Amino acid sequence: MSGQTVSYEDTGAVIMAAGGGARRNAPGALDVVGGLSHVKRVVLNFQRAGIKDLILVCGEEEDALKKQLRGFGVTFLRIDPEKGTEMFEAVRLGLSYCRERCSQIFVCPVDVPFFSAGTVERLWKSSAEVAIPSYQNRGGHPVKIRRQAVESILSYRGNDGLRGAIREAHAEVEYIEVEDVGSVSPAGERKSDHRLEAQYRSELSRARVKVQLVNTKPYFGPGMVTLLKQIRSLGSVREASEKTGISYSKAWTMIRTAEEETGAELVGRQQGGKYGGMAEVTKAGMELIRKYEELERCVQKYSDEKFREIFQSGTLIVNTDGGNEL
Repeated sequence: MSGQTVSYEDTGAVIMAAGGGARRNAPGALDVVGGLSHVKRVVLNFQRAGIKDLILVCGEEEDALKKQLRGFGVTFLRIDPEKGTEMFEAVRLGLSYCRERCSQIFVCPVDVPFFSAGTVERLWKSSAEVAIPSYQNRGGHPVKIRRQAVESILSYRGNDGLRGAIREAHAEVEYIEVEDVGSVSPAGERKSDHRLEAQYRSELSRARVKVQLVNTKPYFGPGMVTLLKQIRSLGSVREASEKTGISYSKAWTMIRTAEEETGAELVGRQQGGKYGGMAEVTKAGMELIRKYEELERCVQKYSDEKFREIFQSGTLIVNTDGGNEL
């Protein structure tokens, strides 16, 4: 990363953990290399880059994925198998979900887990409608798509996946040359995986900070931000809780706790109706999200600066007994 502050407030990322197509023999989302599952590694990559709005498109492993990523602030979408099992159907579902609130959307299959946060930043800065990382003239992932190209890509009905959709959309494409072999290296080859994992691990050291707001008790953090954003998008607490992997009763407990601690109504309710009533995030709720995310960025920036200052190269501290710890 450059060390320069980059804001990704209107940027999302779609991670495809379902829809195989030609890649159906690729490793699964829950496969583990070096102590981390592929899905968790991809989520952490985007979070390290500063992207918070993460959408995971799931299949049959939805429950296991929700369990593994509990507390990561991920939104879960379940692909309808009747619409096909090609990966582009997962891309289509994710893009459709994000297009209204995101001006830029990254898409990445879960079996390309070793790309760097620096590559994400390089792609984000591109003004092209579509930006693709390139390593030694090989295109890779993640791919960044601007909102103006999404509709054309979604209308594609061919058989050549995202590549064919981008080509048929006549979108402006920029290939960004990066020194990131992980962006073009799908998981699955044991020797390659362990080499990439070792390189990835050397770049992974950082201070991870979770910001919570506390009054008489903790009441606001990443999970609450994700829940409120989904309520705003969907107009329903029940649907928002399903998408975020939180039980309906727990979602209401979180909302009531935050309202009690702040003394403000954060979610407006309209009872009754055919679908059980509507919900909306109030102005106070949106302002709380804005202030929280501003605080979170400031804290993370300070943490990154102090980490680099104190640890310098970010190397591990080696114990005399041969073990490593941060």
